[in-house]
Amino acid sequence: MDRMSLLPDDLIFKILSFVPSKVSVSTSLLSKRWCSLWKHVPNLRYFDPHHINSEYWRASRFIDKFLLLRDPHVSLDSMHLYISQNCPPTDIETWVGIAVSRGVRDLLVLRCRPCFRPIRLPRSLYTCETLATLSLEQAIIVDVPLNICFPSLKSLSLIFVEFPSDETVHRLLSGCCVLEDLKVVRCGHDKVKTFKIMVPSLQRLTLEDLFLYGNPVPGHDVGFVIKAPCLKSLAITSRFGWLHSLVKMPYLVKANIFLKHGDSKNLLGCVTSAKHLSLCVKQVFYPIGDFNELVSLKVCTCSLMLYRLILRRAPKLRFLRFQGLANFLQTPSLNDLQKCYSSSGQVQSEWEAPSSVPECLISSLETVEWDDYEGTEAENKEVLYLVDNSGGQLQTVAVTLSNSDTTRGKRHMILVEPKRRSSNK
Repeated sequence: MDRMSLLPDDLIFKILSFVPSKVSVSTSLLSKRWCSLWKHVPNLRYFDPHHINSEYWRASRFIDKFLLLRDPHVSLDSMHLYISQNCPPTDIETWVGIAVSRGVRDLLVLRCRPCFRPIRLPRSLYTCETLATLSLEQAIIVDVPLNICFPSLKSLSLIFVEFPSDETVHRLLSGCCVLEDLKVVRCGHDKVKTFKIMVPSLQRLTLEDLFLYGNPVPGHDVGFVIKAPCLKSLAITSRFGWLHSLVKMPYLVKANIFLKHGDSKNLLGCVTSAKHLSLCVKQVFYPIGDFNELVSLKVCTCSLMLYRLILRRAPKLRFLRFQGLANFLQTPSLNDLQKCYSSSGQVQSEWEAPSSVPECLISSLETVEWDDYEGTEAENKEVLYLVDNSGGQLQTVAVTLSNSDTTRGKRHMILVEPKRRSSNK
């Protein structure tokens, strides 16, 4: 620590900004020089160790004193609070208000468990000029003002955040004029039916529409409307909601779509510019347009008919993966969603060869992978067709066997390594 005392103050402030605030405050006991250094640290990071019991007052007391005693002339660049569900909403409102007055740029408020007491965020937050990143989790937001303007907000995360109405969500997002990154995770119990996302500047969008309790009955009025033509990355995981509307996205690079309900005819017509595409959809839909930029396709085995249609329209496809039913979805929210949305999801028993060989098989396809391969007749025919009709580009066909009793333990197997064919063959 003596060596650290020789460092300039600005460097010490930087070092202390990477540790929890309780640690930075504790350095005041080291020596006279360290007594006030923590007051100049530009962030507040607090994780409530008592979040599972009723001693929330310890967190409130620490955060109150931290904000009161730190140097008021030093901006508060970030404030990350991981707090108990029992923390009074009035305390949260006060802390956020102070952070806004100190020019906060990065704000995160996370309740460690669901809480049914609503939060009234200060009105100054909704017009904060410095805020660039806002993350809210496990909160019920009420009293959202009519006038909302986030001139600097580029990243917004709403994890299990409930709003009083559809119009409130639309008003909030309409005030994010430079927003580039949006993540929304819904639990299916809130009052919002149609979650409208109309943000022209948006580049990355992640939507997870989950249902934590019970077995919901989907309605046509539950779901998303997306109008974000500048999107480069789109990820949708929807178990019970519908995708009502989507616009053409000419800049799209990556799309992951796990959809049980919705108009996928419209959806696929809007993602034709994607280079990387993952699909798991329940119904049979038909793509509109050509996937001229597609180089990587991952498809659930419940959607093979859709894959065959896309294959004929993807002349540059290089990588193809058939994802097994058990592990297709990749969402950190719920383990029980690691399942295909289709009720059966089995590969169709009858298989017919296409009338013509897709262009990508002849000229570009390099790798084919099949996870949870069961060795059925339909699966064998599908793989053999790809091998027999491939051009000189196909290098590897690999399968991972399923966990059935007859194949348990046989995890990875190279099925075939096609040799390059001569140009006159």
